[in-house]
Amino acid sequence: MMEKNVPLRFLLIVFFAILFGCATTGEIAYLRQDIDSLYRQLIDVQKELKQLRSESSMKIRKSQADLDFMLEPLQREIQILRNAVDENREYLQRPQQELTAFKRDFETRLNSLEEKIDKVRKEMEAKLDEVSKASKAQPKKEPPSQGEVLSQEAMKALYKNAKQTYERKEFSAAREQFKAFLAVYPKGELSDNAQFWIGECYYSEKNYEKAIIAYDDVIKRFPKGDKVSSALLKQALCWLKLGDKTFAQSLLKRVIREYPHTQQAKIAKEKLKGIQ
Repeated sequence: MMEKNVPLRFLLIVFFAILFGCATTGEIAYLRQDIDSLYRQLIDVQKELKQLRSESSMKIRKSQADLDFMLEPLQREIQILRNAVDENREYLQRPQQELTAFKRDFETRLNSLEEKIDKVRKEMEAKLDEVSKASKAQPKKEPPSQGEVLSQEAMKALYKNAKQTYERKEFSAAREQFKAFLAVYPKGELSDNAQFWIGECYYSEKNYEKAIIAYDDVIKRFPKGDKVSSALLKQALCWLKLGDKTFAQSLLKRVIREYPHTQQAKIAKEKLKGIQ
């Protein structure tokens, strides 16, 4: 309380000293002491003010840092939401584009397939005409007697001769020999093999459309024969050569499904892996 009253007292003493001009030496000394005390108080006040400013600055910086710390995750969330909105906007536009592309691809494949089917149909019609003309050109014979029937040895020899022609890579000649064999033995034990090798002749000549037809004759004419799985597999390979993976995959899956324990099924699995 005394220190707080010092300034007022100092002012009164100064005032009366000036007013009456009667200030003593003791009073002057006392005034000096008050002045020193006031000066020290002023220094203390300045220090306290400086400390308060420093503490306020630190508190402001800390508050700013805390605010930045709290705002940072919110800013990240806002950015994530913005990215999600952009992705959803792009996703909503994508289905229509994909649907249009799928429709265009489907129509292209459908047109290509129709062309291939038409081509195969024409090949089959031409083959039927060829067979019809050949049958008309051959003279009719009376049913052979028991002595005129070719023996099993003769049948095997005819088949072996055609096979050897194929192995010499004389595919056209071999094909005609197999056809001649089937004309004599249409339902023999080697007939399905002969029909299969006709398809192999076409395949070796890279005539894949006719090869497909020849293999199809194996499947339809000799459904119980042991060459059906091989004919299905080779049909799949023909479609692959023609660039149609859809038909090829369907036939490979059929080989695996209907003939699971065969070598052809093993090959079909490997081919499917290559396609996929």
